[in-house]
Amino acid sequence: MSDTELREKGIALLGELFSFMDVNAEIEAVENEGEEPRLKIICGDAGRLIGRGGQTLESLEMILNRILRKDEEKGEHFPWISLEIDGYHVNPPKSESKSGDRKSRLPFEEVERLQAMAKDIAREVKKLGTPRVIGPFSPSERRIIHLALEKDTEVETVSDAVADERRCKKITVRLIEK
Repeated sequence: MSDTELREKGIALLGELFSFMDVNAEIEAVENEGEEPRLKIICGDAGRLIGRGGQTLESLEMILNRILRKDEEKGEHFPWISLEIDGYHVNPPKSESKSGDRKSRLPFEEVERLQAMAKDIAREVKKLGTPRVIGPFSPSERRIIHLALEKDTEVETVSDAVADERRCKKITVRLIEK
């Protein structure tokens, strides 16, 4: 899928999402040669779409990119689409993981540290047989921990149901009941 097709699909998805939210907005593609695609949103209710500290905008961006990638074929990489509302935007993901097909908002060293910590805790849980609660972690940190242990057939990770004021949650690493 070309960048132009990706932008067009993103515009259509955002339009549909905004109709569910009862938000009137104009969405247009920003042509930025050599950079990742960006969609510009012009809206009279920009504050509602941006949210406190850009949290709503960041969530919209994450949802849009997840939907666009749901049918992604293995091995094919799509660029991250950034959203901009009345000149405000959150920083797009920068560093790539080792797999090369998934981006992360955290520095590569931090990703490696979280993965190693998750695997160490999984070994401890397997050895002692007791669950271990870790955190609290931000959404991006939790995702890295969950992904680091998703292929482990002996343990599972479960995030708390409720986040704190910074959107951080604790994670329980426990043995899978058979």
